[in-house]
Amino acid sequence: MGKASRREFIKKLLALPPLLGIGIKRGANTFSSPIAQPPPSTPTAGKSRVVLVKNARVIDGRNRVNRTVISKMVNQAVMNLTGKSDPKSAWEMLFSPADIVGIKLSCLAGRPLSPKPELVSAIVSGLTLAGIPQENIILWERTSRELRRAGFTIRKSGKGVRCYGTDEEGVGYEDAPRFSGEVGSCFSRILTERITALINLPIVKDHDLAGVSIALKNMFGAIHNPNKYHDNNCDPYIADLNNHYVIRSKLKLVVADALIIQYHGGPSYKPPWAWRYGGIIVSKDPVAVDALGADLIEKKRKKEGLPSLADEGRPPKHIKTAASYGLGEARLDRLEIIRG
Repeated sequence: MGKASRREFIKKLLALPPLLGIGIKRGANTFSSPIAQPPPSTPTAGKSRVVLVKNARVIDGRNRVNRTVISKMVNQAVMNLTGKSDPKSAWEMLFSPADIVGIKLSCLAGRPLSPKPELVSAIVSGLTLAGIPQENIILWERTSRELRRAGFTIRKSGKGVRCYGTDEEGVGYEDAPRFSGEVGSCFSRILTERITALINLPIVKDHDLAGVSIALKNMFGAIHNPNKYHDNNCDPYIADLNNHYVIRSKLKLVVADALIIQYHGGPSYKPPWAWRYGGIIVSKDPVAVDALGADLIEKKRKKEGLPSLADEGRPPKHIKTAASYGLGEARLDRLEIIRG
């Protein structure tokens, strides 16, 4: 289905009364009603704070991560973000003991280009400082297979952090689609039903269609039909999805893994263009994270003699679209960038 026909299809669905029970097909002879959302957000004023922490000692030549260094980096970033002078107070400012926190990982590219388990462990330690039991922390992705390939152990019960994909039995996607702009999708029940707070943990990487795949694009892993939304450099679909109330209301923190940045050839792992950057980008603003991450990629591409993303016909225009929705700040000169 092309862009125009999909837009008309969604408009027709939105015009139908909910009692008609019309929706996206989920199985043989099974239909469900679309779920509406509150009106879109409006642009916010003021500068967005984004923290960039780098350390040359955090990752070695064999891509092994130093647990002590990454833990210090994460806590320093959260302290810089919140303005608190100690890690406990900083994490408590972002989360409460009553939260059930879902950490949305980005594991499609396999272990070399997925969030490092050491980084995830550092975030989990921070959440426990805020008084959150490990059993109330869920690491999640589209599939458990992707999580295993990235080096994580599946755990659906018992003591410790939960870790599983939406495809696990008893989880799955909602039966009814939710709509936002030109996107109509069934959302993961992990996002809609099992968690109260969301941490978005993407990789900073190049994308062959969207230009970049960082925080905003990572949420494609929360819906059942992301393959439908890659036309026109994935714009406005990435922004539309992130503008849905379910995501906006639950997103509390973005921690982008920039330990290794894929600056060309993405979204898969391509060693010739994998940059051992040794950093993390932390903010409450996903647009700011994407803007800064895209700038890092563009500067590296220029240094290596590669054309800009726009010159290759894949500008990351979804970032500006998301900013126009009020989801964050895309202008670098309007960001309060704290470097550590």
